[in-house]
Amino acid sequence: MQAYFKLSNDILDTGLTPNELKVGVYLYSCMIYGNCTVQIKQATIARKCGIKKVETVSNIICRLQEKNIIEHVSRPHKQNGQLGTYIYRLKKIAQKGFFKVKRYILGKLTGVQLRMYLFICRAVTTKNDMWNSFNDISRALKLGRNKVIAVINELVEMGLICKLKVLKKDGSYSDNHYSVSEPTVENKNKGKKESPEQAANLFGTHRISNYQEYIPLTACCQVENQKYFGCFGFFSGVVP
Repeated sequence: MQAYFKLSNDILDTGLTPNELKVGVYLYSCMIYGNCTVQIKQATIARKCGIKKVETVSNIICRLQEKNIIEHVSRPHKQNGQLGTYIYRLKKIAQKGFFKVKRYILGKLTGVQLRMYLFICRAVTTKNDMWNSFNDISRALKLGRNKVIAVINELVEMGLICKLKVLKKDGSYSDNHYSVSEPTVENKNKGKKESPEQAANLFGTHRISNYQEYIPLTACCQVENQKYFGCFGFFSGVVP
Protein backbone atom coordinates (compact mmCIF):
# COMPACT_ATOMS: atom_id res chain seq x y z
CA MET A 1 0.00 0.00 0.00
CA GLN A 2 1.24 3.49 -0.84
CA ALA A 3 2.57 5.79 1.85
CA TYR A 4 0.00 8.41 0.92
CA PHE A 5 -3.64 8.71 -0.17
CA LYS A 6 -5.57 11.36 -2.10
CA LEU A 7 -8.16 13.90 -1.00
CA SER A 8 -10.23 16.35 -3.05
CA ASN A 9 -9.04 19.95 -2.98
CA ASP A 10 -12.42 21.12 -1.75
CA ILE A 11 -12.69 18.86 1.31
CA LEU A 12 -11.70 21.72 3.62
CA ASP A 13 -14.28 24.03 2.04
CA THR A 14 -17.38 21.93 2.75
CA GLY A 15 -17.90 23.05 6.34
CA LEU A 16 -17.01 19.72 7.99
CA THR A 17 -16.78 19.57 11.77
CA PRO A 18 -13.58 18.07 13.27
CA ASN A 19 -15.17 14.60 13.70
CA GLU A 20 -16.79 14.74 10.25
CA LEU A 21 -13.40 15.56 8.76
CA LYS A 22 -11.75 12.69 10.65
CA VAL A 23 -14.33 10.17 9.39
CA GLY A 24 -14.26 11.50 5.84
CA VAL A 25 -10.46 11.42 5.69
CA TYR A 26 -10.36 7.92 7.14
CA LEU A 27 -12.88 6.60 4.60
CA TYR A 28 -10.87 8.06 1.72
CA SER A 29 -7.71 6.47 3.13
CA CYS A 30 -9.44 3.07 2.81
CA MET A 31 -10.00 3.38 -0.95
CA ILE A 32 -8.22 0.78 -3.08
CA TYR A 33 -6.66 1.90 -6.36
CA GLY A 34 -9.12 4.74 -6.81
CA ASN A 35 -12.20 2.56 -6.19
CA CYS A 36 -14.70 4.89 -4.50
CA THR A 37 -16.54 1.98 -2.82
CA VAL A 38 -15.46 1.17 0.73
CA GLN A 39 -16.84 -1.55 3.00
CA ILE A 40 -16.03 -1.16 6.68
CA LYS A 41 -17.69 -1.52 10.07
CA GLN A 42 -18.81 1.62 11.85
CA ALA A 43 -17.22 0.27 15.04
CA THR A 44 -13.90 0.20 13.20
CA ILE A 45 -14.40 3.78 11.99
CA ALA A 46 -15.13 4.87 15.56
CA ARG A 47 -11.98 3.19 16.89
CA LYS A 48 -9.70 4.52 14.17
CA CYS A 49 -11.04 8.07 14.49
CA GLY A 50 -11.05 8.18 18.29
CA ILE A 51 -14.84 8.46 18.53
CA LYS A 52 -16.32 6.82 21.63
CA LYS A 53 -19.79 5.83 20.38
CA VAL A 54 -20.77 3.99 17.21
CA GLU A 55 -24.02 5.99 17.22
CA THR A 56 -21.94 9.13 16.78
CA VAL A 57 -20.36 7.62 13.66
CA SER A 58 -23.83 6.80 12.29
CA ASN A 59 -24.89 10.42 12.73
CA ILE A 60 -21.68 11.64 11.09
CA ILE A 61 -22.27 9.32 8.13
CA CYS A 62 -25.69 10.92 7.61
CA ARG A 63 -24.18 14.41 7.68
CA LEU A 64 -21.43 13.39 5.25
CA GLN A 65 -24.19 12.27 2.88
CA GLU A 66 -25.89 15.65 3.21
CA LYS A 67 -22.59 17.36 2.40
CA ASN A 68 -21.99 15.05 -0.60
CA ILE A 69 -18.79 13.50 0.76
CA ILE A 70 -20.59 10.14 0.75
CA GLU A 71 -22.86 9.62 -2.26
CA HIS A 72 -24.54 6.37 -1.23
CA VAL A 73 -24.72 3.97 1.73
CA SER A 74 -25.98 0.40 1.56
CA ARG A 75 -25.99 -2.59 3.87
CA PRO A 76 -26.32 -6.02 2.21
CA HIS A 77 -27.73 -9.12 3.88
CA LYS A 78 -25.54 -12.08 4.68
CA GLN A 79 -26.44 -15.62 3.64
CA ASN A 80 -27.90 -16.22 7.10
CA GLY A 81 -30.26 -13.31 6.63
CA GLN A 82 -28.49 -10.96 9.03
CA LEU A 83 -27.37 -7.50 7.96
CA GLY A 84 -23.77 -7.26 6.80
CA THR A 85 -21.16 -4.53 6.91
CA TYR A 86 -22.03 -1.08 5.59
CA ILE A 87 -20.83 -0.18 2.09
CA TYR A 88 -20.04 3.46 1.30
CA ARG A 89 -19.65 5.03 -2.12
CA LEU A 90 -17.55 8.16 -1.77
CA LYS A 91 -17.53 11.23 -3.95
CA LYS A 92 -15.10 10.67 -6.81
CA ILE A 93 -11.83 12.56 -6.64
CA ALA A 94 -11.12 14.61 -9.77
CA GLN A 95 -7.94 13.66 -11.60
CA LYS A 96 -6.57 17.20 -11.39
CA GLY A 97 -8.36 18.34 -8.26
CA PHE A 98 -6.63 16.49 -5.44
CA PHE A 99 -3.70 16.64 -3.05
CA LYS A 100 -1.72 13.87 -1.37
CA VAL A 101 -1.68 13.13 2.35
CA LYS A 102 0.84 11.05 4.29
CA ARG A 103 -0.82 7.91 5.62
CA TYR A 104 1.32 8.13 8.75
CA ILE A 105 -0.83 10.93 10.23
CA LEU A 106 -4.02 8.86 10.51
CA GLY A 107 -5.26 8.74 14.08
CA LYS A 108 -2.45 10.93 15.41
CA LEU A 109 -3.93 14.43 15.15
CA THR A 110 -6.66 16.39 16.88
CA GLY A 111 -9.39 17.92 14.75
CA VAL A 112 -7.73 21.34 14.48
CA GLN A 113 -4.29 19.80 13.87
CA LEU A 114 -5.74 17.66 11.09
CA ARG A 115 -7.34 20.67 9.39
CA MET A 116 -4.07 22.59 9.57
CA TYR A 117 -2.03 19.65 8.27
CA LEU A 118 -4.43 19.11 5.35
CA PHE A 119 -4.34 22.82 4.53
CA ILE A 120 -0.54 22.73 4.35
CA CYS A 121 -0.60 19.54 2.24
CA ARG A 122 -2.99 21.26 -0.17
CA ALA A 123 -0.98 24.49 -0.26
CA VAL A 124 2.55 23.13 -0.82
CA THR A 125 4.06 23.59 -4.26
CA THR A 126 5.71 20.89 -6.37
CA LYS A 127 8.92 21.88 -4.55
CA ASN A 128 7.26 21.07 -1.20
CA ASP A 129 7.12 24.70 -0.11
CA MET A 130 4.17 26.50 1.53
CA TRP A 131 4.45 30.22 2.23
CA ASN A 132 0.90 31.30 3.13
CA SER A 133 0.86 33.97 5.80
CA PHE A 134 -0.67 33.39 9.22
CA ASN A 135 -3.44 35.83 8.31
CA ASP A 136 -4.23 33.92 5.09
CA ILE A 137 -4.44 30.63 6.99
CA SER A 138 -6.52 32.26 9.71
CA ARG A 139 -9.10 33.45 7.17
CA ALA A 140 -9.14 30.15 5.25
CA LEU A 141 -9.61 27.94 8.33
CA LYS A 142 -11.62 30.47 10.37
CA LEU A 143 -9.15 30.28 13.25
CA GLY A 144 -7.60 33.05 15.30
CA ARG A 145 -4.10 34.08 14.25
CA ASN A 146 -2.59 33.05 17.59
CA LYS A 147 -4.27 29.65 17.29
CA VAL A 148 -2.83 29.23 13.79
CA ILE A 149 0.68 29.94 15.08
CA ALA A 150 0.24 27.56 18.02
CA VAL A 151 -1.04 24.66 15.88
CA ILE A 152 1.70 25.09 13.28
CA ASN A 153 4.29 25.00 16.07
CA GLU A 154 2.67 21.78 17.36
CA LEU A 155 3.00 20.17 13.92
CA VAL A 156 6.62 21.29 13.72
CA GLU A 157 7.29 19.83 17.18
CA MET A 158 5.68 16.54 16.08
CA GLY A 159 7.98 16.45 13.06
CA LEU A 160 5.10 16.41 10.55
CA ILE A 161 6.10 19.71 8.95
CA CYS A 162 9.39 21.59 8.80
CA LYS A 163 10.20 25.28 8.76
CA LEU A 164 12.20 26.20 5.68
CA LYS A 165 14.98 28.76 5.54
CA VAL A 166 14.44 30.48 2.18
CA LEU A 167 17.09 33.04 1.24
CA LYS A 168 15.76 36.33 -0.13
CA LYS A 169 17.53 38.63 -2.60
CA ASP A 170 18.61 40.99 0.18
CA GLY A 171 20.44 38.16 1.96
CA SER A 172 17.89 37.71 4.74
CA TYR A 173 15.64 34.70 5.30
CA SER A 174 11.90 34.87 4.73
CA ASP A 175 9.43 33.75 7.38
CA ASN A 176 6.46 31.36 7.26
CA HIS A 177 7.84 28.85 4.76
CA TYR A 178 7.00 25.22 5.55
CA SER A 179 7.29 21.78 3.99
CA VAL A 180 5.58 18.46 4.67
CA SER A 181 7.94 15.88 6.15
CA GLU A 182 8.20 12.53 7.84
CA PRO A 183 8.52 12.62 11.64
CA THR A 184 12.16 12.78 12.67
CA VAL A 185 13.81 9.85 14.39
CA GLU A 186 13.98 11.99 17.55
CA ASN A 187 10.20 12.55 17.60
CA LYS A 188 9.42 8.90 16.88
CA ASN A 189 11.56 7.84 19.83
CA LYS A 190 10.47 10.64 22.14
CA GLY A 191 10.04 9.26 25.63
CA LYS A 192 12.06 6.12 24.93
CA LYS A 193 15.32 5.57 26.78
CA GLU A 194 18.32 5.33 24.50
CA SER A 195 20.60 2.33 24.79
CA PRO A 196 24.41 2.76 24.86
CA GLU A 197 24.54 1.17 21.37
CA GLN A 198 22.06 3.71 20.03
CA ALA A 199 23.92 6.57 21.66
CA ALA A 200 27.10 5.47 19.93
CA ASN A 201 25.38 5.04 16.56
CA LEU A 202 24.69 8.25 14.67
CA PHE A 203 21.69 6.53 13.06
CA GLY A 204 20.22 5.73 16.50
CA THR A 205 18.57 8.96 17.55
CA HIS A 206 20.02 11.42 15.09
CA ARG A 207 18.90 14.95 15.96
CA ILE A 208 17.41 16.82 13.03
CA SER A 209 16.75 20.52 13.35
CA ASN A 210 13.24 21.79 12.65
CA TYR A 211 14.90 24.39 10.45
CA GLN A 212 16.15 22.95 7.18
CA GLU A 213 17.60 24.40 4.02
CA TYR A 214 15.20 24.62 1.09
CA ILE A 215 15.73 21.15 -0.38
CA PRO A 216 12.91 18.92 -1.68
CA LEU A 217 12.24 16.08 0.77
CA THR A 218 12.08 12.42 -0.15
CA ALA A 219 9.42 10.40 1.68
CA CYS A 220 9.96 6.86 2.90
CA CYS A 221 7.30 4.47 1.67
CA GLN A 222 5.33 2.76 4.42
CA VAL A 223 3.81 -0.56 3.43
CA GLU A 224 0.69 -1.86 5.13
CA ASN A 225 -1.18 -5.12 4.87
CA GLN A 226 -4.43 -5.20 2.95
CA LYS A 227 -7.43 -7.49 3.14
CA TYR A 228 -10.23 -8.07 0.67
CA PHE A 229 -13.81 -8.95 1.45
CA GLY A 230 -15.73 -10.25 -1.55
CA CYS A 231 -15.81 -7.78 -4.41
CA PHE A 232 -15.34 -4.91 -1.95
CA GLY A 233 -12.18 -4.28 0.00
CA PHE A 234 -10.53 -2.01 2.47
CA PHE A 235 -7.16 -1.68 4.07
CA SER A 236 -6.87 -3.11 7.53
CA GLY A 237 -4.57 -1.74 10.17
CA VAL A 238 -4.16 1.65 8.52
CA VAL A 239 -3.82 3.40 11.84
CA PRO A 240 -1.22 2.08 14.28
